[in-house]
Amino acid sequence: MIFGEGYANINLPLIFPPFSDPRRITSEMPVSLEDRDLANQHFDRGLSFDMRGKLPEAISEMEKAVSLDPEFAEAFNKLGDFLLKKGRLLNAIDMFKKSCELKPEIENSHFDLGCSYAQAGRYSEALYELQKALSINPMHYEIYGKIGFVFLKMAMYGEATENLKRALVKDPVDIMARFTLGQAYLKLDQKSDANQQFEKIIEHFSGLIERKDRFAEGHYFIGRSYFFMQKFDRAVEFLSKAIEYDTEAVDFHFSFGMSYSDADAFFALAEAQTSLGDKKAARTNLEKALAQKPHDERFLALQKQLY
Repeated sequence: MIFGEGYANINLPLIFPPFSDPRRITSEMPVSLEDRDLANQHFDRGLSFDMRGKLPEAISEMEKAVSLDPEFAEAFNKLGDFLLKKGRLLNAIDMFKKSCELKPEIENSHFDLGCSYAQAGRYSEALYELQKALSINPMHYEIYGKIGFVFLKMAMYGEATENLKRALVKDPVDIMARFTLGQAYLKLDQKSDANQQFEKIIEHFSGLIERKDRFAEGHYFIGRSYFFMQKFDRAVEFLSKAIEYDTEAVDFHFSFGMSYSDADAFFALAEAQTSLGDKKAARTNLEKALAQKPHDERFLALQKQLY
C-alpha cells in the first residue's frame, strides 16, 4: 500500500500519476568525513545568510554544500527554498525532486515539491506529492489547505472548500487556507461567506502593518482581499503601497504560506485599476507585469481587455 491512513481519510480522487520507487542518488566516490563536515558548515552559513536577508549568499553557500556532499538531502531542500525566493521555480523543483529521491521519508521535501508543482500549474503532480507528504505525517494539517488550493485551481470548488475547511478546523489561523477559501466561496457564488474570510485576512494583516508599515506582503494581501470584495478603490490604495514598499532583494514573496511575484503585484494593481475604469494607469502597470512574465495567460487576457 502506497499511502497510509491519512490518505484514506481524505477521499480525494486518484488523479495523480502512479508512484514509482525513488532511486537514491549516490556519488561515484564516497563522501569523505572532511567534505561532509565542510558541507555542514556551508549549510549552517547558508541558513544564517537567509535569516539575515542575504539571499544570494545563502544560495551560494547551499550550492557549495550540495557540491561537497551530493547526498545531502536537507541541503537540496533548503536550496530549493532559497531559489523559490528568487523566482527560479523550475530550478527549485529540481532541488526538491533531488531531496525526495535521496530521502523519500522526508515529509517536508514532498510538501515543498507539491507546492512548487502547484505554482507551476502541474496540478496532478502537486496532488500526488502533497498526498505523499500527508501519508508520512497525517498530523500536518497545513497540507489540507494546499490540497484545497490545488482543487481551486482545477475548478473543483466543492473539493476545495472541503479541504480548506478541514485545514481551518485544525488551525483557525491558517491564513493561506482562509484566503483560498474566500476565493472558493466566490466561485460557488457564496459572496457573504467569501467576504467573511476576506475580512479576517484584512484584520490579520492590518495588525501586522500597524507594527511594520512597510510590510509589502501585508499590503498586497489586504489589497487583494479588497479586490475580491469589489472594493476597488481600497484595493488600489493597498496594492500601490505593496509595490512602493517592495525591495530589489526580493523577487518572489512568501507570507503565511501564500506567495506572489513582483509581476503578480503589478498585475493585481492593473486589474484593480481596470475595475475602477482607470485604463491608462492599468496599462502602465500591466506593461510592467508583462515585462517580467510576457507569456502569463492572465496578463495577456487583461491586455486584450485594455487595448
